Amino acid sequence: MPRLKDFKIRIKNNRYYEIRFRRYGYNVSFSSTNFEVAKRKAFEWLSTFEEQIKPQVHFTVISKSDSEHFNVSKNIIFKQFADDYVYNIKKKRLKEVSFRNYKNYYEKIILPVYGKMKICDVKPYFIQKFLDKYNAKTPRLCEDLKCLLNGIFEYAVNNGIIDRNPLKAVYIPKHQRKTGTALSPQEEQAFIYNIKGHRFENAYLKMLYSGVRPCEINGIEENAANNTLTVKNGKLKSYQKNLTRTIPIFPKYKDTLDKPITKPLSSYRMELEFKELCPNHTLKDLRHTFTTRARECGIDNEVVAVWTGHSLGNITSSVYTHFSMEFQQEQAKKLIY
Repeated sequence: MPRLKDFKIRIKNNRYYEIRFRRYGYNVSFSSTNFEVAKRKAFEWLSTFEEQIKPQVHFTVISKSDSEHFNVSKNIIFKQFADDYVYNIKKKRLKEVSFRNYKNYYEKIILPVYGKMKICDVKPYFIQKFLDKYNAKTPRLCEDLKCLLNGIFEYAVNNGIIDRNPLKAVYIPKHQRKTGTALSPQEEQAFIYNIKGHRFENAYLKMLYSGVRPCEINGIEENAANNTLTVKNGKLKSYQKNLTRTIPIFPKYKDTLDKPITKPLSSYRMELEFKELCPNHTLKDLRHTFTTRARECGIDNEVVAVWTGHSLGNITSSVYTHFSMEFQQEQAKKLIY
């Protein structure tokens, strides 16, 4: 049933009042250059319903100063508004390393193109041409740029700065990201041989024999007495704190227990030097190798997902408590190859 407090009043273009009602299946509006006239129209429509509806709440009218602000908002420069989104909104949603990447994209790629434009003047046509250029050479970067721009313009829509998100009219084919490739048994043996004495030897071996992410290696805690590893999950949302997983110490990992690593380690440096050792692979492929070997040894995929902190549907949240450590320890004994 319509209620007076559900009406929204705006002063548009500093010329006329518009009173809108878009709830409970209704979509009506009443407008006039005179507020009292517009209000009377709204009351007349409201009076067509049951007599018991008595206005208990006054209309909240946007003041003239607010209206002037509304018009001024149409002239807001892209950088003025986007800075607030990137540094105050986007930053809170991302891990530090992820935010650093988006910050670089914003400052070095987006701002030079759109920074001085009025945000309302950034049209879909310009964005399409801009993204097409990057999509042709670096599809993944293009996808990240589109994500960031979409967040900025959606934030602008939600704040009444613009009426429509221009990204809605932009089409970029979805980029198929590579999921990684495991080292073959021959490549794995050659890799182990080649890293003997390497400064990251112990770190590489621990990742290979546990499936931890490169960003998780600094937070790994070994408990030889309980035969467990506790790993701080590297894929945390901004609202998640100290989420960890405890997994067995796997047979091959035991050989690394007496080989501590010096923390903190740089994932960036480890990646660069890994590429020199394995030009056809990335550092994350050590994780894929662990997963592949576990599956080859007959270990169920859901168990491997728990060990690697990987999400398969709702597996991470629902199965975590279903596999006892005793069961996981028995499963870990199969990982012998």
